[in-house]
Amino acid sequence: MSIALDPRSPIAGTATSSGYLLRLARCSRACAAVLQTMVAASLSATTAHAGAPTACDISDVVSHALPSVVNISVVRVLSKTDTDSGRPTNQRFEPFVGSGAVVDPSGLIITNKHVIQDAAIIRVTFQSHKQVPAQLVAAANAIDLAVLKVAMPEPLPILSFGNSDALQIGQPAIAVGNPLGIGTSVSAGVISGVNRDLTRTPFDDYVQTDASINPGNSGGPLLDCSGHIIGINTALVSNSKTLGSIGLGFALPSNDVRFVVGALRDHDHASPDWIGLHAQDVSALLAEAFGLPDTDGAIVTGVDPDSPASRASLERGDVIIGIDDQHPRDSREVQRTIVRRKPGDPIRLAIWREGEVIDLTVKGEPWPHMVALRGEVLASPENVARAEAVGLGLYVATIVEADRTHYGIGNTNGVLIVQVIPGSQADNLGLQAGDVIQQIGRQQATSVDQVNSLLMIRDTTSTGHLVPMLVQGKAGPRWVPLWVGRIDPKDLVADLSPIGSGEAHEATSKPR
Repeated sequence: MSIALDPRSPIAGTATSSGYLLRLARCSRACAAVLQTMVAASLSATTAHAGAPTACDISDVVSHALPSVVNISVVRVLSKTDTDSGRPTNQRFEPFVGSGAVVDPSGLIITNKHVIQDAAIIRVTFQSHKQVPAQLVAAANAIDLAVLKVAMPEPLPILSFGNSDALQIGQPAIAVGNPLGIGTSVSAGVISGVNRDLTRTPFDDYVQTDASINPGNSGGPLLDCSGHIIGINTALVSNSKTLGSIGLGFALPSNDVRFVVGALRDHDHASPDWIGLHAQDVSALLAEAFGLPDTDGAIVTGVDPDSPASRASLERGDVIIGIDDQHPRDSREVQRTIVRRKPGDPIRLAIWREGEVIDLTVKGEPWPHMVALRGEVLASPENVARAEAVGLGLYVATIVEADRTHYGIGNTNGVLIVQVIPGSQADNLGLQAGDVIQQIGRQQATSVDQVNSLLMIRDTTSTGHLVPMLVQGKAGPRWVPLWVGRIDPKDLVADLSPIGSGEAHEATSKPR
């Protein structure tokens, strides 16, 4: 599947293999400006799939779950890449929003990695409206998950994991999150599919739901009627350029999430097995070419040097038709069987090779680079510095009568924006010449000096902050969040984090 990125948009991904858009359910720049919190609970009741049908009390589930669901606000550093040099350019700050779930009373929160990708600041907002900074504990490489840590004076209420392997198509599902940045919202539906393969990784086993999922829901929980996490909302499919939900939302299954989160937060947690094997599905024509009786199994396309697979004498062209007495249907099932079994135990493989069945034993190794390096997840100090140097990217002036006629602003009072630097924070927020700054925070905008003073970085050591600014544009007044101040990315690193520093970046490209 090929993914095309739009450098102007934080929403990335076009699945060219179909007429639909595969989108990570993240918030666009427009919706990130909306900061108020609201709770919209579904009014429709559904039925649970377990013996005799019983009512699923959605309002009861939600009332118990909400204290453990958080909204996540992120200030990211985004950049374009120069086509000639390949170096990043036009760094700028952008606000994003997502969702998360508290899974440990000490303040551990799970979310999607793409929610905090390139973050310079991460903040978590609870249903009480209390907002606190968050730090990155760890993020995964092979699956879209991250673990955050917040410091709270008291133990936090948590959500428990359910058993995603027991999910039934048609059973009720409840999605909780922060769609489009409008605040905590609830949608209800059913599990409409399981075992969906979207990105071809060993951990790719998405739960499909028709519960409405939109950008901003990412990282929020998908719940069952007992209030247990059965998935983490991660992606949506839409045929709409506006990314509206069409009833195709996807969540990472809770069993995979629980396993990976355990590996991320705990040095001693056993990583899944890796054997250094690459394989593809068996088509009908390949089955005939290899002399196979059916299309079950996986054909080996490559074996990593000095890997468990190479030491077990696996070869290209071998067809894996059995793993520990199981009969995998395709290459994906081969991968998932390996990573989901008990780590460290010998793996028994049945191999079809030139018309004969051969039994091999492979001793797996811990999955290499299971944990992403900080330098691959968080904004780098260099990019933060470049974004700070660009500044807000707007120039202002006192309104004169000629401006009122030229820009059509009539009797609007405030301070006029006369220029916006391309690629700047102001440009990314959609500000343009002719907009009028009416208010900054609680203060009315009265003069150029006053506006510059309120938006000025006063010294190189001060901690930055978001400033709400009311702007009158052609479409009417709106609030936009401007980032003002200095950022130190080291503040995003949790003390208990087991992951390595960004300086070890090259290690990710070396085979284990």
